[in-house]
Amino acid sequence: MRDDRQRIETIVEIVVADFAGVELVRRLVVRERGGYSLRIMLDREGGVSTELCEAVSKSIAMRIDALSDPAPDYDLEVASAGLDRPLFTASHFRRFAGRKAKIVTSQPVGNRVEFSGPIVTADEIAVVIDDPHAGATPVPLAAIKRANLIYDASADFKRK
Repeated sequence: MRDDRQRIETIVEIVVADFAGVELVRRLVVRERGGYSLRIMLDREGGVSTELCEAVSKSIAMRIDALSDPAPDYDLEVASAGLDRPLFTASHFRRFAGRKAKIVTSQPVGNRVEFSGPIVTADEIAVVIDDPHAGATPVPLAAIKRANLIYDASADFKRK
């Protein structure tokens, strides 16, 4: 069972790496009754098309189906990270410095658990977000429960 999961995770990483410029934002492989549920989230500069999701999905399915003993049962979902892209790592926050984000923490940081505003900077310990109510606030990465970009159509239009 553990071997199947590790093989599936490795296949996903290898397949996505074969697609130039595509980032594997999230790989969730969950053991469920009767098989596995695979949820893959992708991002790419300029956006992720349905054609790209389909190509990645077909490539992953082909490789999993080629496993011996027989291949495990699975449900596969490949999708774009979307306009409100989740942020998981310090490199994600650094990449989107200057963009607005919302952060929810698992424990209070300065008596607050929700922050929103432009990302100032990030390192392996904390993200600094310029919240209009709290000012520039360092939020420890370990305390972040959920974080995502806030889509700003006017800023997106100016960037293009």
